[in-house]
Parts: sequence; C-alpha cells; structure tokens
Amino acid sequence: MDVKIINIYNNEALPGKGLKNGHGESFHITIGDIQLLFDVGWKGKKLMHNAKVLGINADDIDLMVLSHGHRDHTGGLESFLKARTAGTQMPIYAHLSALEPKIGRKWLFPIPMGLPTLNPELAEKAQFKLAKKPVEVLSALFTTGEIPVEERLEKPGIVKVAFHKVDGQWEWDPVIDDLSLVLQTKEGLVLITGCCHAGLLNTCARAMQLFNDKIKAVIGGTHMLEYSEEDIGHVGEILEKVYGTPELYLNHCTGKRAIEQLRCKFGPEIVRDCHVGTELFFKI
Repeated sequence: MDVKIINIYNNEALPGKGLKNGHGESFHITIGDIQLLFDVGWKGKKLMHNAKVLGINADDIDLMVLSHGHRDHTGGLESFLKARTAGTQMPIYAHLSALEPKIGRKWLFPIPMGLPTLNPELAEKAQFKLAKKPVEVLSALFTTGEIPVEERLEKPGIVKVAFHKVDGQWEWDPVIDDLSLVLQTKEGLVLITGCCHAGLLNTCARAMQLFNDKIKAVIGGTHMLEYSEEDIGHVGEILEKVYGTPELYLNHCTGKRAIEQLRCKFGPEIVRDCHVGTELFFKI
C-alpha cells in the first residue's frame, strides 16, 4: 500500500506554487483511502490556503494527531474545524497533557502558547482521544506516546521560555506531551515529528524499542535551535553509528544551522529540504 506525506505548513514554502510559509508544522498523510493531519500549524488562514492550493479538503480528513499542545502546532485547529461540514466528529489523538494551559514568557509578559480554546459549536466537532502510551492510529502508523523525562538520556529539544501550571503555579515546561508518529514501511521505520521536544535521539531510541527495526527516515522538526555545534555533531555521530544514517527531511524548529551542519556531514542526498509543498512517498 502506498503512503503519501505532504508538508502543508512550515517556516518555508516551495517557490512558485502559490503556497504560504509560517512558523509551525503540519503534515497531510494519506494511507490507502484514509487521510489524516499531523498538527495544524499556527495561523488557520495560511493552513487552509495551503490546503486549498494542494487540493486537500477538510471534509475528507478522517482523523488528526497533535504532536504537542504548543500554538504553532495547534493554532490552525479552529479554522480547520470551521471548514468542516461533515456531520461526524473528528477524532484527535494527543497526549493527556496536550490540552493544559501553556505560556511563553518574553521578558515580563506571558504569551499564550497552548491549544486555542474552542467555542462549544467547534468543540462538538472534535473528539479528543488522549493517552500517555503509544497508540495505533492506523494500520502501520503509531504514536510514540510519552517519553518520560527520566528516559530522555540524550539532550532533549528544550524551550527555555516554555511554562505550564503545576499546582496553580507557572513552572518551566519539559513538554512531556511531546510525541511523534512512527510509520512502519517496507524499508524500515519513518519517524514524523512535530517539534521532537523529547529529543531526536531519544525519539529514535523509543521507536527502536517499540518496533525493533531500522530507521529509514526522519521527517519534521527536531528543535535543535539551542544546540551547540558540539551537540549537533553528537546527534550526527549517533545517527550514523547507531541508526545507520537515516534520510533526514528536517524543517521548522530544527534550525538552519543544524540542518546545514548535518548536510555538511552526510551530504544533500541524505539531508534534504522539507518545505510546504514537499511530497514524500513510502510503501507499507
């Protein structure tokens, strides 16, 4: 069976196709006759514009997965649900903590960065399916589930300005709700990431633990913006020695510096662009 993955929201867009870029992430995934969205970007107008250009209809989407609760991955949900006229509820898979309030502190002023509040009419269109453990979303497609802090043996993709509430007080947020998708293909595992706040190497380790198969490719954001040159070098070394140098289609919060450093190490045939409009194909 064929699997098609299209990036429909990201910091950069392919030129000359009428697509819009924006800070955030969203992938449209087709497996057989089933269509799903993994994240919905930040700005709903941009999400729905790109969907229209790419021939994606909101009513044809069967389910959704949210990688975590940050606004640049959930902000487009309201516009998406408004565009749906189908009478059935949209199943939305996410971690138990993905719906909790989250803020980003910029100097003294808190900035809301959690999932937007849905009015009752839109909330009726969504059916949240929340879990900590891995979930089989479709045949051959799973979530990694929560990767606990104590199991993040490699450096995670931290956000110093991210906060959530603990016992009524704002505390630094380790983004425990972060999860990725794992697609089992004929050539190995394909990881589809949102921000990978759990850490790329920790996420690779979780996928190998769950499925005991080689990693063919990693697609999406890997939050290495705050990594040093040495940190990025270590990631490249482990990807090569432990995981057999998977193909890397990195974007969003990975950061251009990290992408170029990894491209310098592995070459453009391994580290490839993944902008809005990029299409990837796999067989399961």
